[in-house]
Amino acid sequence: MFQISEVLKKVPFFRTLGKDGIDFIVERLKFKPFDANETICKIGDPGDKMYIIISGKVKVVVYSDESSQENVMAYLTSGDYFGEMSLLTGEPRSASVITTEPSEMFILNKSDFDVIVERFPSITLSMGKIMSQRLRDTLKKAAKKGEEKEALTVKGNLTERSVAEILKFCEANSLNGKVIIHHQNEEGIIQFKKGELQNIELGSLSEAEALDTMLGWTEGEFEIQPEPLKLEEEETAKKKTPPKEVQLVIINTSMVVQKMLQQTFENIGYTVYAVENKQKGLNLIQKLEPDLLIADTKLADSDAFDLVEAVREISALPIVLLTEERNRQQFAQKLESYAPIAFTRSQELGEVLHTVQKMME
Repeated sequence: MFQISEVLKKVPFFRTLGKDGIDFIVERLKFKPFDANETICKIGDPGDKMYIIISGKVKVVVYSDESSQENVMAYLTSGDYFGEMSLLTGEPRSASVITTEPSEMFILNKSDFDVIVERFPSITLSMGKIMSQRLRDTLKKAAKKGEEKEALTVKGNLTERSVAEILKFCEANSLNGKVIIHHQNEEGIIQFKKGELQNIELGSLSEAEALDTMLGWTEGEFEIQPEPLKLEEEETAKKKTPPKEVQLVIINTSMVVQKMLQQTFENIGYTVYAVENKQKGLNLIQKLEPDLLIADTKLADSDAFDLVEAVREISALPIVLLTEERNRQQFAQKLESYAPIAFTRSQELGEVLHTVQKMME
């Protein structure tokens, strides 16, 4: 039997959601029937919808340049979905999808997806991971393309990924190439070599002024254009030491919060250990020598001040305390001397992730 919740759980960036999140999405799905041999979307159409097949069957096709011959890439049926990446990137359709028999679909529009992301910010973590993998795949393809003229790019919208996040992706993935950013009538170009920023252009502005201006853009489009790796650069890249595994320890009395944080950070590749009290946390820190500690300010056997003091007796690891805007300053003033330490402005997953990533830079 068709189960919409099970289908949604297959979508990579919805996997972190619980029942409430899935129910929230289901409420925003639109139902639409299609006749046989009806075109659902064409190559080049705006990428503003995701489709979930309730019943029926469709074919995914592309057309050869020389002739209009149809090449079937895949057949999809009940329980399959397509168009999910367009919700992330906003790119035009890269294939046409045509029904082969009468079919029924659920449709998720981009505007509703934006509401879902705002309500459940944990989705953005998975989006970041998917987009980072997408860029890595594109870089590999660019290296294989050699000197061919066809450009392989990653495109998207600034409403989904900020300029700062885009630059971090490029650095983390050792981009050789450039990022082109369009905002209203302005075009900024940022050049990278092996992930290091080389040059910034925006009209007649200096590089510093150009970067500051672009970091403030929240609307517009971006395009990442990798250049092929030269042979010696590719060999050097192969010899690079793989990145060190990041280990986090979480101390929180709430099992729900533990699981949410653990799932969030494991989804972006961190190794996470979660416990409920100070003593267990201290034991883990001594045993594992982790890269960072995330802790609540109220524990069954400790408060924030006692915990931080005890941690500092055995380790200088960075600490992130889960605080709210209303009490953040209180903790910051009293614990300032225990750096490196940071305080969240809320306990929302997106804010915790941002704070942790800032500490790990």
